[in-house]
Amino acid sequence: MLATAAVVYKIARVITYPIMAKLADVFGRAEGFSFAILLLTVSFIMYASSNNISTYIAGYFFDAVGSVGYTIMQQIFIADTTSLINRGLWASLPEAVTSIPTLYLGSIVGESMLEHSTWRWGYAMWAIILPVCTAPLIVIMFWLHRKAKKNGEIREIAIMKEINKTDPWYRKTYQLLWIELDIFGAFLLAAGLTLTLIPINIAGKANLNRWKQAHNIVMLILGVLFFMAFIAWDSFWAKKPFIPYRMVKKFTIFAACAIGAFDFFNYACFTSFFPSYLQVAGHYSPGVSTRIDNSLRVSFQVASVIVGLLMKYTKRAKIFVYIGVPMVVLGQGLMIHLVNPKNGGNSNQASFITAKVLFGIGRGFYQTASQVLVQAVVKKQEVAVATALFLATMNIGGAIGTTVGGAIWNDQLPSKLAEYLPDANKKNATAIFKSIVTAQKFTVGSPARLAIDQAYKETVQTLAIVSTCVTIPMLFLMFFLTDIHLDKDIDRSDETHEEQQFATEEGVVINEKAGDKASLEVLQNNQTNTVLAATHSK
Repeated sequence: MLATAAVVYKIARVITYPIMAKLADVFGRAEGFSFAILLLTVSFIMYASSNNISTYIAGYFFDAVGSVGYTIMQQIFIADTTSLINRGLWASLPEAVTSIPTLYLGSIVGESMLEHSTWRWGYAMWAIILPVCTAPLIVIMFWLHRKAKKNGEIREIAIMKEINKTDPWYRKTYQLLWIELDIFGAFLLAAGLTLTLIPINIAGKANLNRWKQAHNIVMLILGVLFFMAFIAWDSFWAKKPFIPYRMVKKFTIFAACAIGAFDFFNYACFTSFFPSYLQVAGHYSPGVSTRIDNSLRVSFQVASVIVGLLMKYTKRAKIFVYIGVPMVVLGQGLMIHLVNPKNGGNSNQASFITAKVLFGIGRGFYQTASQVLVQAVVKKQEVAVATALFLATMNIGGAIGTTVGGAIWNDQLPSKLAEYLPDANKKNATAIFKSIVTAQKFTVGSPARLAIDQAYKETVQTLAIVSTCVTIPMLFLMFFLTDIHLDKDIDRSDETHEEQQFATEEGVVINEKAGDKASLEVLQNNQTNTVLAATHSK
């Protein structure tokens, strides 16, 4: 059920990215950030007070929307206030300087909470800490917005130009929700992903009877139909598609999104159950297991800052994708051997950390560079939506990866436990499968524990093989990215060019109606000169 909750979490994130990006344009960055903090606070309260899996999954939903809002507002704010040449550094720096110490301190605090307090306060304390610590930033953001508005530095955004201020409220609501946000497309995508992925996720040999139940088959069929309906709706009828196909047609955006999706697929497929493997088959404590897994995140944050600095001084981004992607493939590929060595023993902690660090550095290099490239090939007013699309496709890959990983885990681990456990312990196979605490109670080195360890090793090795195979397309997709000079603010030049061209074309139409042939000839010459000048500047 936790794996199912993780799928719900990722689906909610996928849907939220484009919506929050557009709402940020409508209501403002400060308002969006405040709303995100509120939802995160509610999620911590729900986690702390939950007495059943339903409440916990509901908390996942609020957590998903809130964390997406936090991330997207941060990245949009940075994109609004930095140039391309500095964006890679500033986009990674805020999270890096805070995540590196807290990833390790967090595991220590987490263990202390379990030993000296309760898991409920482990969640509840953040419902107090988070709003208190973010309050100064929220105040500053509102003050800066008010100052910019007073100085006339805020232009009307594209999404608001389509809404007539004289229309009644219900017309404005229809224009915003149905047209601008494509809420119907979002519903179809959410329904398709949910009804397709969740039945697959909870299937397996331990739940074969589920496929004999009609409602599970119906869910799967409806999921496929909803997904097909989403594609048809956004392709033919949606005026402002939920997934902007015009952006996806650009090779750079398509390749960057596909690379991220494959990467997060492999990461979610393997990592969802890797901590369980470390605690059971690896014989590590929860704190050590967390720190091994967090070595990827720490190396990612360090590498992100480094590549941000390198992009600033080399004025290039694509080369770092070429470096990062192979490192991701190598780091994940090493896990095939490490989780189940041929000698039958266990890999040491340093080996796992090395593989995770390789993966993290590779991800830091390619992801930071890819995000800057995506933002560079779109106009200024499209940066928010393009960034959201880039981040959302990663979560789509993660949702599918979690589903595939859960299906493999539910299929292989129970059967291997039933096969390897001594006859006296076979009756406990289901209990061992459902709880790592139960698995850890068996004495290390005993026949039962050796059987449990082997079942875990072989199952996780299958996950590692599948995850590594999924990374292979990344090696081909990286060649489709466009190499861009980051010292040229491409998005602004495109925007200026389009505005000039539109103004010129508008002038031509006016003079044609007035019959002023001389003015028309001058304007046409000006239009030609504008296009030539813009082309030359590029």
